[in-house]
Amino acid sequence: QTYGVSLMVAQSVVELCEQSVVSKCRLIDRVIITGSSIPMEVYCVDLDYHAVKVDNVQPLTISWNTRNRFKVRQYLERERQEMDGPNFKLIDLFESDPAIQAMRQSYTEEFFQLFNMGYQNYSQGEWQVARRLLNAVRAVRGGVDGPSFALLRFMEQHNLEAPKEWQGVRELVFKIDT
Repeated sequence: QTYGVSLMVAQSVVELCEQSVVSKCRLIDRVIITGSSIPMEVYCVDLDYHAVKVDNVQPLTISWNTRNRFKVRQYLERERQEMDGPNFKLIDLFESDPAIQAMRQSYTEEFFQLFNMGYQNYSQGEWQVARRLLNAVRAVRGGVDGPSFALLRFMEQHNLEAPKEWQGVRELVFKIDT
């Protein structure tokens, strides 16, 4: 909710990924989560799911008997084994899957460069410059960028003045709905 992204990734997960996959992740903040004292980097994988049409396919008219359920389980197991196999590379999916390519199309090189410059200024406490760059991100993307909006909102809550003790890390409080 804070960052308005569909896929957020913690630093601990990014550290397990190959560099080619890490290059598809965007560093969006450094936070200390309530209850922890260790700063953590937070990333997102930019995918605009609005860019993909949902197929309006009729439901299968298959009789779900024991034999057909078994066949489907076998098929799904083969798919899972392919993804667990030594020849599977997640980066290949980013490069070849038409749906993923469509979802990443609005995230241009200019978008990433502007955001990264804005983020660097934010983390260094140069919030006036960061605001200008993060506002430009919206124009380049042609709409709201959740992480840019979250950083702008945080800076505006502090009147665009980084606290004296600012180290590029902020506390992130999670509210659990009951």
